[in-house]
Amino acid sequence: MQWVPGNLRSGSATGNVAFAGPAPLIRPTGSRLAFKLATGTFVRVGALRTGLLSCAPVLSDAVITGEERPFVGALAWLNAAEAHTPLSEEPQQQGGLIVNEALLETLAQALAGHNADEGSAARIGRMAVMARPPDLDAGEITDKGYINQRHVLANRSALVGLLNTDPPPPGVVIASRSA
Repeated sequence: MQWVPGNLRSGSATGNVAFAGPAPLIRPTGSRLAFKLATGTFVRVGALRTGLLSCAPVLSDAVITGEERPFVGALAWLNAAEAHTPLSEEPQQQGGLIVNEALLETLAQALAGHNADEGSAARIGRMAVMARPPDLDAGEITDKGYINQRHVLANRSALVGLLNTDPPPPGVVIASRSA
C-alpha cells in the first residue's frame, strides 16, 4: 500500500471496517495473500501457487486451499499443450475432476519433488485437476484476466470438500503417492 496525500492507493479492492475512533479503518477485500492452517501455520498463497506451477508444467493455473484445515490443498487447471506427453488420449472426467491415471501419477511425482524441499507451510497435501475452466461470468476471472481465488473457492466448494474427504475420491492426488 502506498500513502498519497489525502488518499490511499492499495492496488486492490478495499472496504471500510466499523471503528469507534475518528476515522474508519481500511482493510483489503480482494484475494487472500495468506491464511492459517488448523495447526496455526501461516501459508503464503502467492509463493505456494508459483512453486506448484513451476514444478508441474502440465498445469496452467491453480488456487490454494486449506484455510483452517490440517493441510494445504490445490485445485488446478490443465495446460492442454503440456499435457499431451502424459496423456495419450482425451482425459476422462468424473465428478468435475480429471481422473486420468497417467496424469495423476505425473502430478503425484511433481508434488513429491516440490514437497521434498519445502516446510509444512508450503507442502501441498492433496490436489485435484478441475475439468471445467474458470468462469468469467461467475467472477472466477478478473477484468485483467487473473484468477480470483476467493470466487473460485466459493463457487467450487464441493470440489474443495473432495480434497478433504477420507478416503480421497478418484481424481484427488495425494502428495505421498509416487512411482
